[in-house]
Amino acid sequence: MDKDRFTSNNAIPPISTFALTRSPRSQRAAFIKQLKGAIYNLVNQRRTFAVLLIKIDNLTDIEQNFGMEVSQRLIVSIGQQLQIQLCRDDHLVHLHGDEFALLKVDIANNAAAIAQAKQIQARFRGSFMVKNYKLICSCSIGISLQLQPQRISQILQQADRALKIANNQGVGRYVLAPQSPQQTQHRELIRQQERLVLAIINNDIQPYYQPIIELSNNQLIGFEVIPHWQDEHANSAQLLPFTSLAEYTDSIVNLDLHIVRQACLQLKVWHNAAQANQQVLLAINLSVKHLQLEGAVEQLILQIQEVQVPTQCLILEFREHDFLASSKFVMHSLQKLRQVGLQVGLDDFATEFSSLNAFFTYPIDFVKIDQSFTAQMLRSKKDLALIRVIRDISHDMGFKVIVEGISSQQQHSKLIELGCEYGQGEYIAQPMPATQAAGLLGI
Repeated sequence: MDKDRFTSNNAIPPISTFALTRSPRSQRAAFIKQLKGAIYNLVNQRRTFAVLLIKIDNLTDIEQNFGMEVSQRLIVSIGQQLQIQLCRDDHLVHLHGDEFALLKVDIANNAAAIAQAKQIQARFRGSFMVKNYKLICSCSIGISLQLQPQRISQILQQADRALKIANNQGVGRYVLAPQSPQQTQHRELIRQQERLVLAIINNDIQPYYQPIIELSNNQLIGFEVIPHWQDEHANSAQLLPFTSLAEYTDSIVNLDLHIVRQACLQLKVWHNAAQANQQVLLAINLSVKHLQLEGAVEQLILQIQEVQVPTQCLILEFREHDFLASSKFVMHSLQKLRQVGLQVGLDDFATEFSSLNAFFTYPIDFVKIDQSFTAQMLRSKKDLALIRVIRDISHDMGFKVIVEGISSQQQHSKLIELGCEYGQGEYIAQPMPATQAAGLLGI
């Protein structure tokens, strides 16, 4: 976490109003002062509170399209809307760029903290009028609920980690950080991380395979790879789902590499079993950290090359949100994947506000339409029209489209009518172990 977001020795201005004229440093100093007071009241009056980090999901895109002045005025408008959310002793600051921090007092439990996040996100459902522009945006929120006292740095780190998980899940999401002020719960989180690492080492987490078909003729073209923990009690016992736990505790790269290796070994078996299977594809969803961390993409490529599977049979999928937060380093990493023949997929497509930019900016081969649009397509003209638009632009750009979340025969038929090539979902088949998937390949 960027400590400069919160630390400052500047004089503290009045805390009752939100204004961009106050310097970010003085706002942060005021926030720290209020947070210290909240901790004091928690110790002495048992007055619980929550810290919410709020990130505008598409501010960068708005700035690129409408200019700096519009984006700055939008921040003011959003700050004024968030100010309405405040009660006495609450405190709101604009940290920098697209982030706000909110101290909300008298939050007694998880349900109350989540209710606050939902109320904040509800304020983003309409449009913001800025210089005669109607601007639509959403926000992601990381929540740190404080029921027991702990250090300021711990509180902020909790909220920051929760916000990162929310960002990785898509736009308009919120995540409540595990409550680790209690030593027993903190030890439990560490114990679960140790269990996760041990499960990876012992091969207890294995790839499951969800079929992807050509919609027009129901021909199997490949599988999406989904991690599955063999321990049936693992998920229910976790403070977080194990993939989120891996992201939260920075074990996600090792988990991804483990799944990639196992899936590649399995694909090699299927390819060698019959010539008809040599075109079978695997789509593997990966954390953006493989693109961001120094040397990570090289390690990923080496892992694949060691197994010696045809690289063109692998689609490495990254969430559309990950591209929003990208950099030149991420773009360079994507190009390295393409240079060795690996295909790149854009997952959860159309859940972001810069979707069309992604078409023209990033080196991609596949576009996966998010299941939320598939679920609504038969009763929402807007969602149906959006699928048509994605289909048309993808075909013009030379991308292949996979529609996920197909759950009925009616959806399946409609997608064929729309001219979508590929699909997956419960109606087609659930994720399955390798032995069952082999049966679909005639092995």
